[in-house]
Amino acid sequence: MRPPPVTSSAASPATQRQQTEVRVNIMHDHRVTPGLNPQWVIALVLIVASLYWLRVLAVPLAFSLLLMALVWPIYQHRAFKRRVLHGLSLVASVLFVLIAVAAILSLIGYGIRLVADGLSLYGAQMQETYRSIGLWFAARDISLEPTMAEQLSPSGLLHLVHETAARINAIIGFLALTLIFLIMGLLEAGTFQRRLPHALGADAAERLLTAFEELGWKFRRYMLIRSAVSVLTGILTWLFALSVGLDLAVVWGLLAFSLNYIPFVGSILAVFPPTIFAVVQFASWQTPVVVLAGMALIQFSIGNFLDPRLEGRALAISPFAVIFSIFFWSIVWGIPGAFIGVPLTIALITICGHFHETCWIKRLLSPPPMPEGIKHEK
Repeated sequence: MRPPPVTSSAASPATQRQQTEVRVNIMHDHRVTPGLNPQWVIALVLIVASLYWLRVLAVPLAFSLLLMALVWPIYQHRAFKRRVLHGLSLVASVLFVLIAVAAILSLIGYGIRLVADGLSLYGAQMQETYRSIGLWFAARDISLEPTMAEQLSPSGLLHLVHETAARINAIIGFLALTLIFLIMGLLEAGTFQRRLPHALGADAAERLLTAFEELGWKFRRYMLIRSAVSVLTGILTWLFALSVGLDLAVVWGLLAFSLNYIPFVGSILAVFPPTIFAVVQFASWQTPVVVLAGMALIQFSIGNFLDPRLEGRALAISPFAVIFSIFFWSIVWGIPGAFIGVPLTIALITICGHFHETCWIKRLLSPPPMPEGIKHEK
């Protein structure tokens, strides 16, 4: 239970309400702009640099905070309110995360294994395709470098597929550290709420706790939108593969669904495997070009137009901020940054919006408020 804000005993309840209304109105008044302190810029640069150099710990910690927000309704469910059953809430929350992660990794691993098996069945066609590509380059006096030729060879492609599957083992270590942070975070959530007022003061603690509650709702809504977009991408990819006669159409749909949880990077990874497989399966070059164009069109239209607009409208964040956050956090944290970039930006906007000194960041990255006349017309 949160402690009440500390107020002066001399102030009457009416005076306290007036002070609160003035403070809220000033924070949300777009005509009042707080002074931009250069120290904020220096602090921001130092924070980003620290997150880059400490990414080994910062990335699992960020993912654990996101998972905490997703499983918080399960952890705080009224069925586990009794002290005897409180430990079961932690077990249920962790099991939910493990099942969800295992399902996604299983889909990716299943798809990679089927692709590897499919390529092995087309061994003779792979050799013929590779020889045709070499002759095409040789006819135009273009020599393939030894490393490039080795990568494009059938054995190189199979090695790449198996190496991708082997990287799942490295992901397991990352997931283990994230799971440890998640368990410790859930256990410490109650005491953290009680310690926060003593560390920052009652007013700042009240604002942060309100922001955290809003963040939990926004994170859950973001994952709901991301899941819906992933399902749509997988279905469209499956239907397109069926329409062009590409084998393993279900696999390409499952891969597109799973990889779409990684913004931008996942879209690229979902385009090239079916295109390479089309080069091996079809004798003509027209069909692989159609596959490449169709897969790229599906990923580009959904990832750059539909997805940012849905997230922007549902989460009060501009589409430009959605795309920029994906690229920015990809530079800082790589592929994990691309996945968690939008939630991090949502957290930044939400927390900054509850403080007058930083509310300009929320105004900068959020859509402008709708005029009153338009609201009444709707």
